[in-house]
Amino acid sequence: PTPYLDSAIRALRDGGLIALTATDLAPLCGVYPKVALRKYGGLSLRTEYCHEIAVRLLAGSLAMMAAKHEIGVRIVFSHSTDHYVRLYALINYGAKRADESLGDIGFILHCFKCFHREFHKSVMLAQNMACPECGSTMKFAGPLWLGGIVDREFCSLMEENLRSLKHINDSRVARIISLVKEEANAPATYYVIDKICDKIGVPIPPIKSVINHIREMGFTATRTHFHDRGIKTNAPASAVVRAVKDSVGH
Repeated sequence: PTPYLDSAIRALRDGGLIALTATDLAPLCGVYPKVALRKYGGLSLRTEYCHEIAVRLLAGSLAMMAAKHEIGVRIVFSHSTDHYVRLYALINYGAKRADESLGDIGFILHCFKCFHREFHKSVMLAQNMACPECGSTMKFAGPLWLGGIVDREFCSLMEENLRSLKHINDSRVARIISLVKEEANAPATYYVIDKICDKIGVPIPPIKSVINHIREMGFTATRTHFHDRGIKTNAPASAVVRAVKDSVGH
């Protein structure tokens, strides 16, 4: 959608809603990071949560393009389904709103050795940073959107409207909205249990068990629509690994 972003943004009135769909997931998911840089203004990274990175690169591209016209954006809904990612954002005029949006632009740093990840606003911090957990060199994606990618209230309105459409009985749409709504206040990125189990050499436990163990440690944890075996949590990677081990009795 990037060739049409500028025209689409300028065509919207203040408070308008813009919907973007990206089907070129190979660049956005880290297969061709330089293509993502050319098209979306940020490097992609092939991690287990690459589909969320794809959404955040798309959102970042929108925010940076809108800021050129002193327009801010607020992402109200986004999802990754089948072979595409899609987001919906409200447009707000004003230099202050544009500056606020740019404040949500930054970088995701990822350690491929121990699953640790961090978020930084400065490219200087993102480059050649050593993982504080294991000492390995961390890789980064961005610049991209670090702010919220779903609004809980907007999801509730979508559910209400879906219920009012008596002639539409799409359980898949309802499930996607419900899952996305659940992760509305969750932090960026997610952990895929299968990847952790493969790395540490243990059987794959039930995802509910891992979530319960994370919550027992005092952290938040919820499932994500991005991946059937994915968990969004504010727990550090070491705590997630511990929860996985506890779930299989190690």
